[in-house]
Amino acid sequence: MKRRLQFTEQVARFVDHYMPATDRDVFTGMVDRILEDPECAGTHLVYTDDPVTRGMWEGHVNLEYVVTWHFVVVIEVDIYDAARGFNEF
Repeated sequence: MKRRLQFTEQVARFVDHYMPATDRDVFTGMVDRILEDPECAGTHLVYTDDPVTRGMWEGHVNLEYVVTWHFVVVIEVDIYDAARGFNEF
């Protein structure tokens, strides 16, 4: 089943305005894989007592998302790369 994708306002603003283009391409690929299979290889449960919040890490991009019956909602995205200075919250 194909789910719809939604972003929180914070995620959309970060991706559109602050994320470098190379990381945006990685993010787009991650989102495509998640939409095909939310529990695909490379994903993990973020919390042991919460079966719907999952996370994925690839390169410098880290994201967390919630899986529902009809939607995948990306709730947080961040870049961890100390060399570029993007490792602050």
